[in-house]
Amino acid sequence: MPSGYNISYRNTEYTDCFTKSNTISILTDSLGGNYNIVGLEEGTDYSITVALLMDGAVTDRNTVLQATAEAAPSAPPSEVMVASVTSSTITVVWGEVPCIHQNGAITGYSVQYGVMGSGSTESMAVDGDSSGGMATISGLEAATMYEYQVAGRTSAGPGEYSSTMTTLTSVRAPTVIDSSVGPFSISISWTSSGPVVERYEVEWQRDSSGVCPDEHMGSATVSGGSVRSYDITNLFGDSSYSIRVNATNAAGSAISDPLVVSTVEAAPTAPPASLSSSSVTPSSFSIQWGRVPCIHRNGDITGYSVLVHGNGSMQMIDINDPDVLTTDISGLVSDTMYLVQVAGVNGQGTGVYRDLAVTTPQTVYLNFGGMNLPTNGLVNISQLGNSTDTGLVCSTDQSADGTPAGGWFNPDGTMLSSSSSEGFFVSDGSDGVYLLRGSGIPVEGIYTCRATDSSGNSRTVFVGLYNEQGGEVVIGGEIGFTLVSELTAEEPQFTLSCNSTDGPATSVIWTRDADTVGEGTTVLNDAVAAHYTHTLTVTGRLGGVYVCTVSNSISTTTSSGQNIEVASSPTNLMVTQETPTSFRLSWTPPSPLGDTTGYTISYTGGGSSGSVNVAGGSTDSFSLTGLDSGETYTISLIGRSRHIPSAAITAQIVPIPAPGQVLVSVSSITATSISLSWSVSSGRVASWEVVWRPTGRGTESTSGPLSGTTYTILQLDPSTIYTLTVSATNVAGTTDSTPIL
Repeated sequence: MPSGYNISYRNTEYTDCFTKSNTISILTDSLGGNYNIVGLEEGTDYSITVALLMDGAVTDRNTVLQATAEAAPSAPPSEVMVASVTSSTITVVWGEVPCIHQNGAITGYSVQYGVMGSGSTESMAVDGDSSGGMATISGLEAATMYEYQVAGRTSAGPGEYSSTMTTLTSVRAPTVIDSSVGPFSISISWTSSGPVVERYEVEWQRDSSGVCPDEHMGSATVSGGSVRSYDITNLFGDSSYSIRVNATNAAGSAISDPLVVSTVEAAPTAPPASLSSSSVTPSSFSIQWGRVPCIHRNGDITGYSVLVHGNGSMQMIDINDPDVLTTDISGLVSDTMYLVQVAGVNGQGTGVYRDLAVTTPQTVYLNFGGMNLPTNGLVNISQLGNSTDTGLVCSTDQSADGTPAGGWFNPDGTMLSSSSSEGFFVSDGSDGVYLLRGSGIPVEGIYTCRATDSSGNSRTVFVGLYNEQGGEVVIGGEIGFTLVSELTAEEPQFTLSCNSTDGPATSVIWTRDADTVGEGTTVLNDAVAAHYTHTLTVTGRLGGVYVCTVSNSISTTTSSGQNIEVASSPTNLMVTQETPTSFRLSWTPPSPLGDTTGYTISYTGGGSSGSVNVAGGSTDSFSLTGLDSGETYTISLIGRSRHIPSAAITAQIVPIPAPGQVLVSVSSITATSISLSWSVSSGRVASWEVVWRPTGRGTESTSGPLSGTTYTILQLDPSTIYTLTVSATNVAGTTDSTPIL
């Protein structure tokens, strides 16, 4: 008698995903029936066996093969990630849909994407199998945030999508446009590189392949993507610049094609490189100058402008040849300080002047046989002849016993003797010590005479210059100060370092502006972690971009560039005003200022020294006070910066002393007038004053200040003795003559 049915089923895939297998016993008194098998996998083939139970024993079997219907995957693909990004594409890769959730045969995938937050999406179908896939989403906007999802697909359609992922496309290269160009600036703008841009970096470099090889480059960062313009300043005129803009966001960067723009020609922004004088006589001198530094010419130099200030007038000289670097200046007045200025000229005008102070000497004609000469003069003795009774006398009337005394010295500091081989010898005379020219060939140079005054102080009382150019024999007057030269201060040092952390380096190369500058030294500063510090000591004002490259058997690493800036040097240090105890210094600031933030003035002299900081790179003057009259001071001026100071320019300056001895003579006398003339033995005189009164009685009368060296006193009493005095005055004080009866 049948007791029921035994139903068993199993999948035919035999995989980890499909292992459904079971046996169901159905007890029924009917020989027919139906049964719903549940809990099966979609899209899966099953083998189903139905057996008849007879008294509990299986007596007959019937097996069928049946497939369940496919369904969409019930889980997304695994490990969805970005493989690469460009400005217009995103490439996405993914793994398989977990097989237990595939619900059928995976025939492909669906990718759904759109701009994040836009609410609009697009879909794309990708062929594939259950092992996963890859898709490149193209036609995207640059620098834009996109969101996307991936779902597996069966014959029933796409299944569950992956979690929403976001990716930013990289920027597109901008296009640079120039909006305005001047002599020292270029204004540019550029097209957008996309909605999401972190920064734009503007880079410019001067073309150094032409006539002027000087390089000039720079860069600037414009943060954010909303500002797309920049004014490039501090450029040089009449120069070609290559300009590029680099756009950057988190996905990458893209740089524009170069835009080549030429600045407009402008007047030179720097003076000639040097300026000096030569062949100085009482009525003329020559000047020589260097060319304007190439990068500051701002165009083709067509000539030079020369200005000569002095004796209440100005002389203008136009040099219309760029290769002529010298000129003669004549028609001058003796014993007068002249300010000479020279500037380069181009098609746009006159540039910056360089200044030079030149003082013409006094004129004194020498008679054969010798004569007393003023102290501290400048003399050309080339035309004295060979006679031993002809020469220059050196003496001082301030020796302790009143005897003229002194000694002549060679240019090298050795004392001349009567057996001198230079063609000169000395001879004692009743009025001093003569420098005589013998028959030998003289050595050109500065010959000095030094004597000791009544206080025991040794001083130079006469300076004689011998040269072979010939010319007038003249004596020079005193000058208030002398610019000795532009000297370079002791070169500063600075040290750079970089580190390596994966063991000792087999090679450490330092470069400056891509040129190798040395290997430096290496120090192990952490033995446990094997940290090494590699240092480079730099001597000199060597600014630039320094890079350190460290190599060993593991890797090679290059540091980012360290930009060391150097302050530019000021020029034209000179004194514009002076008193016995102070100087007013002036100078020309660097152009362009660059990294110059201020200046340091150092001075020594008179038994004291000091320094003072002057703020502001554009500052061009400063007053030094509390100095000692008559002492020589050495003044040094440097520009300061955040990194390296400029080279120094140095001047030796002597405050003006009071006028020397006033010598008065009477030229004519009448019953009611006396005519006087006078001179001063040394020093510069600003004004004169004449004082007179009847001897022993009456009141004192004065006339002054006077600018000339003659005066006639009128309306005097006949047959009367008068006491006369002449006073000389300058900023250092007043000197009175010996009273004359």
